[in-house]
Amino acid sequence: MQRSLSTTGRDVLSRLSFAAVGIMVVAPVSLAQRAPDAVAVDPTHHNVLFENDHVRVFRAMAAPGARSPMHTHPPFVFVGLGTARAQLTPAGAAPVIFDVHPEQVMWLENAEHSWEMLAGQLHVIAVEVKAAARGTPPPAITLPSTDAVTADPVGHQVIFENDYVRVLSGLAGSGYRSPMHSHSQGLVLIELGRVRMHFTPAGGNSMIFDLHPNQVMWLDAGAHSWEVLAGQHRAIAVEVKSATAP
Repeated sequence: MQRSLSTTGRDVLSRLSFAAVGIMVVAPVSLAQRAPDAVAVDPTHHNVLFENDHVRVFRAMAAPGARSPMHTHPPFVFVGLGTARAQLTPAGAAPVIFDVHPEQVMWLENAEHSWEMLAGQLHVIAVEVKAAARGTPPPAITLPSTDAVTADPVGHQVIFENDYVRVLSGLAGSGYRSPMHSHSQGLVLIELGRVRMHFTPAGGNSMIFDLHPNQVMWLDAGAHSWEVLAGQHRAIAVEVKSATAP
């Protein structure tokens, strides 16, 4: 199952950006013909934040005039954090203009391209999904009644889903309380706001979390509740379906 591409809390993708996505996704070719991995060939602009058995997460940043040579990406969730315009050149195709917006969320497969920054400040978080790179979707599971989207639909909205990931948006102001709920898969949390939260894991001791804009972390599958003590919680959570609880 795959839901339509979307952004969180703002407008849907512009027609221009949607068209660019189409040409960033190319037909699979043999590995011998494909360009090098983005992190290997261009570590200046693609910096790995962390990696585990399920994902590799990198941050891409660039200023106007920066160029990235032809490279590839395994299947990944693209999350825009900054505003930028780039000239994107897919392998074997003509260049196009591609705009990146804050809170822009896309699923990309078999991407092979080079790019040049034209304007703005590129800031992207990419969540590469290893099961998707292998082409082995994890078995479907039945979500419990305590699932975050069911137990707290105000604080957890689904914006995209396919066989490998479910992407949620979170938006909550000071005083909001999210009841005890579960995430059946491990997830990558990308915080967009500045917030202090009271966090209580199931069966554990509560703690205070201070989160800041563009903070990225991995959370294992499990159950918890939380309350916003101060600030604004704005987040994108990429649940990885291969990372189920033991």
